[in-house]
Amino acid sequence: MRYYAMIKYCCSSTTASGSSISIISEAQTQDAKVNEIPAFCKEEVSFLSISKDKRMAATLGLISMLCCVMLFPRLHAVILYTESNSSSSPIANLTLNPEKLKLTWDSSVTVTEYTCSMKAGKRVVRKTVYNKTCMFSISQAKPIHKGALFQVQATYNNTFYSGEGRFIPQGMNGTSVENFSCVIYNISFMNCTWEAGRNAPEDTQYFLFWQYSKEEDEQECPHYVRDAPGRHIACSFQDVKDIKNTVYFLVNGSSNESEIQFYDEYIALYEIEKLTPPLNITVSCSEDRAECIVQWKWPQLSHLEGNGDGCFEYQIDIQNKKTNANPKESCNECPTVTETSYTFQNYNGEKKYSLQIRAKGDTCRISQNWGEWSEPIEFGTDGNPDDAVLTYETVLLLIALGTILVALVIFFLCKRYCSLKKLFSPVPQPKNKFGELFQISDKNIQREWMDLPPTKYETEEITTVEEIK
Repeated sequence: MRYYAMIKYCCSSTTASGSSISIISEAQTQDAKVNEIPAFCKEEVSFLSISKDKRMAATLGLISMLCCVMLFPRLHAVILYTESNSSSSPIANLTLNPEKLKLTWDSSVTVTEYTCSMKAGKRVVRKTVYNKTCMFSISQAKPIHKGALFQVQATYNNTFYSGEGRFIPQGMNGTSVENFSCVIYNISFMNCTWEAGRNAPEDTQYFLFWQYSKEEDEQECPHYVRDAPGRHIACSFQDVKDIKNTVYFLVNGSSNESEIQFYDEYIALYEIEKLTPPLNITVSCSEDRAECIVQWKWPQLSHLEGNGDGCFEYQIDIQNKKTNANPKESCNECPTVTETSYTFQNYNGEKKYSLQIRAKGDTCRISQNWGEWSEPIEFGTDGNPDDAVLTYETVLLLIALGTILVALVIFFLCKRYCSLKKLFSPVPQPKNKFGELFQISDKNIQREWMDLPPTKYETEEITTVEEIK
């Protein structure tokens, strides 16, 4: 029967706080007790295949491996190691650092070439190395929150040898985060959201870490968003750079009631970017040709080098403003082009139109999801050709009424609070010397007339003689 020696590291921030060593048989590897690692334990877990008569010596050899240093977030898991059936296999002491995805092993013979592989689900990654260390980069690695199988293979003296370590995540099922997603918007802002596991205890708290390279340390979320009970449910990032690269995300959790499963994912940042609208949109219409030429520039991107022509696909949404057809969210019939111009046919100068454009990546390393719509741009007239004349007449009428109203207000205010003589004082006239002369002459004539003695009138008698026949 094959036996396994299991060592569990339980580390604080800088020193080991405890450990446990046990010998289990191959049949016992499925026992639930094998998976009982305290929530505060982490770092490397090694399993050595040993024979029955040598297990005590192996146990004593493992005692010297108790100390570890916490450099990364906790991953609650165990690793089961097995080797090929040959008792003389040169591959031994396979060890995995799960956060670094780094495999190390010993070899009793000199082998110049090894093949290491990582299998997560149905996806397998293989690479060739020339020493006893194999590290999978972020661009090669796959998520391991559902478990993974790591293998090392070598050939010596025409004999094939192999060893493998099975990574088994720990924790109660249904406690890891669900519906994890991230989106980049406004060029350099990123927002990641998730939901608590359906079986997670109420006191569960989640923590998000991200990493650009396996050779670098993880960085924790700078700004968490909390729900009403205070649990982390989202994280916001600012000034995100290197959007063309792939980033590793890890969400682990802690609880006083049970061990929480972790969740990890590799995301190419450019694939989750919400593109900004196209820039400098212009419309030039010709009623003679009954068409409009629409032109624009490609969206602004932080990681696009050189000319962006040919990297985008554009969708144009032109609607009759009165009918308001083709809602943007289901714009299946909207035309798409790869150039930065579009000719709108059947233009009717008596109608008013609304134009919007959005973009997505076509051939370059740009998000394949449709970006944001541009602000509506209107062109054309508003349906009835007499509307413009009617509007002009209405404006003139309003101006006339406004003028009259202002004049009336001023008039009543002046009548109430001020005098017209103050407002309209008489204009001084030049002195008329000839008028004074005439006035003096008239006075003298009147005075002379008044000084004349009164005229005496004599009475005359008139006798009328009639002839009598």
